[in-house]
Amino acid sequence: MGNKVFVVDVTKCTGCFNCFIACKDEFTDHPWPPYSEPQPEAGHYWIKVDEVERGQFPRVKLSFIAQPCQHCSSPRCIKAARNNAVYKRRDGLVIIDTIKSKGQKRIMEACPYKRIYWNEELDVPQKCTGCVHLLEDGWEVPRCVEACPTEAILFGDRKDFSKLIKKSVQLHPEYGTDPGVYYIGLPKAFIAGSVYCGENQECLENARVTLTHRMNKKPMTTKTNNYGDFEFEGVEANKNYSIKIEAKGYYPVSINDIKLTDSITMENIYLQKRI
Repeated sequence: MGNKVFVVDVTKCTGCFNCFIACKDEFTDHPWPPYSEPQPEAGHYWIKVDEVERGQFPRVKLSFIAQPCQHCSSPRCIKAARNNAVYKRRDGLVIIDTIKSKGQKRIMEACPYKRIYWNEELDVPQKCTGCVHLLEDGWEVPRCVEACPTEAILFGDRKDFSKLIKKSVQLHPEYGTDPGVYYIGLPKAFIAGSVYCGENQECLENARVTLTHRMNKKPMTTKTNNYGDFEFEGVEANKNYSIKIEAKGYYPVSINDIKLTDSITMENIYLQKRI
């Protein structure tokens, strides 16, 4: 029994919500003792798909981030529970005991990720179980993973995903819980813009655009496409940047002190032909 982890590749998620629907199908009106009571039809998101919007019109990007229980290595819910009402299995999955947890709302309140929900009718905290009842019945993956058409969600032994984990991150490492869910391609800020010829307003293709930050030794570079557009993806926010645009036969243009708090689309940039 290996240490199980989830790996979520945000770049592959299309927002189809199949994972959410499969979870509802498996748990709504279905108790799976001793691991879970029935999930309510509404109000519970045992795998929640957050929509993250970046940028401004006309360049807007939408990413989807699937979030089950993080199945932490140091879960706060276990520390908050009385009578061992929450426990961690040998495979790494964190389970809430359906009987011992009754009335313990503190278990829900202890989760910093807000992935534990309270069932008012049954008076118990509830969350993703990793479909442990299916795993014990011979399934290799939970329903959410089985239902994902793009393989944006993976599940398996940590050792088998070691290469993916090396290029992934955890949500909110500052919580100190060491989650068992790893993310690839979490959306960062981007800087975009368009470059034109100042004389005839035509799109300027193949202009070299350089993005620099005084703390980064290596600048980012790109070239404008046939529409004169450029974009730098994966830029760290809350920093100041400078951009320089160069094109053969044109005077270069530099834009300094770009204060990036969120993704931005810059105003059109015009280059003048050399005399």
